[in-house]
Parts: sequence; C-alpha cells; structure tokens
Amino acid sequence: MKSLAEMNSRRFSGKVALVTGSAAGIGAAIGERLAYEGASVVLTGRRAELLESRAAALRDEGLDALALAGDITTDAEAIVDRTADHYGRLDVLVANAGASAGRTIEEMTPALWRQVMAVNLDAVFEMVRHALPLLAAVRGNVLHISSISTVSGEFDDAAYASSKAGVEAFSRKLALEWAATGIRSNAIRPGLILTEAFSSMPPDFFESQIPLIPLRRIGRPEEIAAAAAFLCSDEAAFITGTVLTIDGGESAK
Repeated sequence: MKSLAEMNSRRFSGKVALVTGSAAGIGAAIGERLAYEGASVVLTGRRAELLESRAAALRDEGLDALALAGDITTDAEAIVDRTADHYGRLDVLVANAGASAGRTIEEMTPALWRQVMAVNLDAVFEMVRHALPLLAAVRGNVLHISSISTVSGEFDDAAYASSKAGVEAFSRKLALEWAATGIRSNAIRPGLILTEAFSSMPPDFFESQIPLIPLRRIGRPEEIAAAAAFLCSDEAAFITGTVLTIDGGESAK
C-alpha cells in the first residue's frame, strides 16, 4: 500500500475541511488524509497540545493545517466562525468526535446519558446548523462517523448506540432537506478499529474479537480515512443519504 506521501491525488485542492475529534484515532487519520489530498484542514478537539502537534507535523510537510482547540458541546458556533474567518469558506465537515459512558443500562445515570448525547448527537446538530450556510455556498458536504453499535447490541453502551443511531437518522434527513442546495450528507459505520481508545485493553481482547470478523483482522484508522476521502470528494457527487459500513464483514452475519 502506498504511503500518504506517495499519493498523487489532489481531490481537495482549494477546499477547506473541518474535522471534529481529530486529535487522535479516526479523526486524526481523516484530517491527515484530506490534507495530503490538498485540503486546508482544520483540526478541532479538546486536547490543544496534541492538536497543535498534529497540525504542525502536517505543516512541516508543506500541507495546510490549522489547530482549533474547543469543546463542540459549547463552542460549535465559534469553531465554525473561526474556520470561516481564517479560510473564508468551508467545503467539508466531518462530524467525528464521540464519547461513551461504558456502562450497562442499569448502571447508566441520566447525567451520563445526557453527557454522551451532548457530544455524539446534540453537538453534531449544532456544528451542522452553523456550517450549513457556508456549505451551501460551495455545494459542500457533511460526513458523519457512526458505529456498528447502531445495528449490533453487543457493542458499547446504550447511550452511545442510541446517539449513533440518531446521527444516522439525522444524516439521512439532512441529505433530503438540503439536496436542492447541492449539500450531500453521508455516514460511515466503522466496526472494530485499532485506535488509541483501545490502548488500555488487554491483548486477549483483540484475540477474542478477531475470530468474529470474517476478514480475520482489526481495522485501521487509515482505512476509514480512505473511505471518508472518497465520500467527501467530487467522485461521490451522486452519493447522499447513505451509510457505508466498514467492519471486515462482521455485521453481514
């Protein structure tokens, strides 16, 4: 497989992409991929130092990246406004940031439930609401990062699964309501992806999961990023309102 530096695709030249939750994991991989394909990338999240480190690394390679630290549950409007002030446009919004309570229904409290919903669903609405005028001006698009938990009850907690199901429904409704403006809205539904979020898991966790995946391996953030780049590019100009599952075949069972 070619490295990002070896790729010649410039599908996003002249475009601006804003990626939430891009300090690490899938969000960081998507931001990097879009930058290598020519986009001016805005990385946003709560971990300021890590965001700036990633943005600086991209700039060192001659790419255009801006780190904007913020909490999407309270700073959505400010993040979008600062992006517009800096670049004058917004072509792609990737709603990737997510949170999980990691509790059973019995253990879940209303406060934990609301905390997860605030990040995974409410903030998505706020980011999209403030970004729509900018996206409509350039016939841009929104990509939502969902989860296999929307169709498999054995993954993660009820708040997380419910919020991600809501994100998929919101994405479809957004696609329908704003199609006339040229805005597209799609979602990616990842399965088990090897990210920093699993760094504390014991080694036997992955060993137990691999037999459940038909392709017999864990996914990589770069694989989600590759699909994201396609869905956000003009090559996917006739794709909207869809959910792409990337899980090694697990949900096909």
